[in-house]
Amino acid sequence: MPMRIMTHILGMQGMGDNVHQRAIVRELMTKQQVYLETPWPSIYHDLRGDDLKLVCKPSVLRTQTKNMEREADLFDYAEAPSGFGDRNIRVWYTGKDVQEGGSVLDAMCKNTGVGNRDFSLPVPDAWKMITMDFLMPWNNGKPLLVYRPLVMRTEWGGCAARNPLIDHYHDIFMSIRDQFYVVSIADLVPNIEWMVSKPIKADLELHRGELGFKTLAGLFARASMVYASPGFAIPLAQAVGTPSICIFGGYENSSSFSGGARLAAYLGIDPEVPCSCWSHKHPCRKAIDVPHAIHRVDDFVRKHAYSAKDSELQPDQLGLALEAVHESQRVGDPDRTDRARAAEGGA
Repeated sequence: MPMRIMTHILGMQGMGDNVHQRAIVRELMTKQQVYLETPWPSIYHDLRGDDLKLVCKPSVLRTQTKNMEREADLFDYAEAPSGFGDRNIRVWYTGKDVQEGGSVLDAMCKNTGVGNRDFSLPVPDAWKMITMDFLMPWNNGKPLLVYRPLVMRTEWGGCAARNPLIDHYHDIFMSIRDQFYVVSIADLVPNIEWMVSKPIKADLELHRGELGFKTLAGLFARASMVYASPGFAIPLAQAVGTPSICIFGGYENSSSFSGGARLAAYLGIDPEVPCSCWSHKHPCRKAIDVPHAIHRVDDFVRKHAYSAKDSELQPDQLGLALEAVHESQRVGDPDRTDRARAAEGGA
């Protein structure tokens, strides 16, 4: 029997790109043994085995480095040996590739010669159960929505170009806010990554990077809706089957994430003059027809937000104690945060 080809994949750094990258890895590992460099090993939890070995990908980026430290025991190799693999494949794309291909997913797959477009991600029940601790206050009968505030960060200079207009992002969200139990997630560090959007009075705020990938995926899988600007939240929502709303500004438009619409309902809200310049300096016209956008979002929520998801894991059906939670026990309390981290490490 001939030996299988050993392929070394030089994967991408971003969480969202790694979620998309599952489609490429999934196809290649059916024909060859794959060694994948990635900073996000849990994203490939169901694929890892004899056909897929995970290699720690060096990174100077803050979130990636933190995750590699958190999940160090999930890598098969700490680094790729010299001359590794019979062939090397680098996963990549440019703005022009996305413009021509129609979406980020299509551009990535075209550049690697892969036909598969399935980046769906199964979420173990154990990952969903990790969320039970900090979701204990979720007892108001409303569906769960994961919200991403607008941020700026020093590591990437494109936030100002890509973010939608702050008032428009806020006004569209507030039109549906009261229909949901809202969990706002971010990883903020003073002078490194900071929030620029308006306060929304979320029911729970997780803004200190409390959630590792397992917990994050569990939260997204339990949610009925995700509301975000362009970034990792949209492909992750699509991968776990959760409807998502993405509000666009400049730099790219709603076609970027259209490749995942086959996996979960997706609504992209573009400016009146959509732009796909993929430039940090282009003066994109970001104005959105807000009344029309609110109408579209309301219709989308009516159609997609109230489907029962993982009902067996809903707090009321688990028979959990749902009495009022003391202020000291809410998210941000160090003891509760430490327990969530400990649970993630053992899941």
